[in-house]
Amino acid sequence: MNPANGSKRPGALEAPWLRLESFINGVTGPVYNPFYYLGAVCIIFLGVILCTGVYLFIFYSISASGAYASVEAITHRQWRIGGVMRSLHRYSADGLIAATLLHTMRCFFLDRYRNWRWIAWVSGVVIAWVIVIGGIFGYWMVWDERAKLVAALTARLIENIPIFGLPLSLNFARAENLTDQLFYIILFIHFSTAFFIFILTMVHIGRITKAVIMPPKAVSYGIIAALLGLSILKPALSGQAADLKAIPSSIPFDWFFMFIFPLLKSFSPRETWLVIAALTALFTAAPWLSFRKRSRAAVVTLKNCTGCELCMEDCPYQAIRMRKRTDALDYPLEAVVYPARCASCGLCAGACDYNAINLPDMTEDAVKERIRGLSGEIASEAALTVMVFSCAKGPRIDDRTLKGLPWARSVEIPCIGMLQPSMLSIPFECGVDAVFVSGCREGDCSYRTGNDWFSGRLSGVRPPVVKRSIDRTMVRAVWNSSVEKGRVMEALRVFQKSIVKGGAGVGGGEGG
Repeated sequence: MNPANGSKRPGALEAPWLRLESFINGVTGPVYNPFYYLGAVCIIFLGVILCTGVYLFIFYSISASGAYASVEAITHRQWRIGGVMRSLHRYSADGLIAATLLHTMRCFFLDRYRNWRWIAWVSGVVIAWVIVIGGIFGYWMVWDERAKLVAALTARLIENIPIFGLPLSLNFARAENLTDQLFYIILFIHFSTAFFIFILTMVHIGRITKAVIMPPKAVSYGIIAALLGLSILKPALSGQAADLKAIPSSIPFDWFFMFIFPLLKSFSPRETWLVIAALTALFTAAPWLSFRKRSRAAVVTLKNCTGCELCMEDCPYQAIRMRKRTDALDYPLEAVVYPARCASCGLCAGACDYNAINLPDMTEDAVKERIRGLSGEIASEAALTVMVFSCAKGPRIDDRTLKGLPWARSVEIPCIGMLQPSMLSIPFECGVDAVFVSGCREGDCSYRTGNDWFSGRLSGVRPPVVKRSIDRTMVRAVWNSSVEKGRVMEALRVFQKSIVKGGAGVGGGEGG
């Protein structure tokens, strides 16, 4: 019996990334680690961009002759507020690119982009390009020397798309060619990217139950404070006004948004488009480029289903829906699983008290049979025994890991959220002294909510709840990433010794 989707050792890219996050946890604590909320951090940056953008638009002159002067007036003549708003707008845009890049890297390194996550990945690639396009046209609006360079290089690229007629670069050849209409078009494109980002974000999180769109308040306030501090200490300023007759000697380069343009030094515009298209296609196809056997989706045993909706509530990826009853049982609803969306995480099984939904590769009966077998084995071999339940995505705790610890046995499940209260009760019923639970890092469950659901059942606030008769001091839960096995094993040894002293660990979730 193997956990769904298999336990595995951290990969070459995953391990160093998790060690970096572990280091950050030592500074911020896992609850406030911004790496666990990168998607929500992007929302914070977008909110700042939108608010400051509306302010800047009020005072912006949409004209070839007035654009630069209006930006300068906002920056220097509004007694700080205008300059701060402009700087917030600029630095939030850079922050959005940085957070998007980190979010993409994290999903890729931790293998969270395949199978049921493919829509989020593909929509994320599109969102990234829309953000870049919005930033590029935002630079045009300043109309300083850097904006002129961006405009000229962008025009070289755009006019090589076959749907365009006259070369766009003619607009920048002579001052009289530069019209107000062009600035209206630029403004429209810049503003419309916000609308497309909103729509694409809805698609991006469309298959996620209770998506986190805001990080903890401390993280949000910290980001805003950092943006304010940077805006005050190093305000964003314009260069010289764009002069179509002069060639500037040096122009500051923004790699966040202008990373495409250096390609034009080595490739023609059409070749640059081919490079961009090839890289975009490669990133978009990433979920399908490597084969990994996928565990079978959860299945419903209709005769046991009471239509209680708990499985639907606990599913992290909206893979379960309720529909009108199709059999003769006296319940109004029944659960139905959408296999394409199912992560085979077992959270639905953990929410069901009636054996009505199961993973074909790891049924509830099979797990309980293994728990009973190991519990009877350990209870007869050692005193002060501990049954370990471990998450397949966390530190691997198997027979080899527990070698030399005759007082412990381990049962591995796909996600700790699959651990039903009835499963937790079996070791105690069989004479085992205590239970040790090892799950993913707090705030970073591989299946999003498994840790929270288990903690809620243990504390009695989320059904199905753990029996009150179980002594919570005999249950210890620790949350660690897959590279922190040493911490888990140390916590297990300390826990077993505390049983000897009569003061076992706490029943909540805490770091190992």
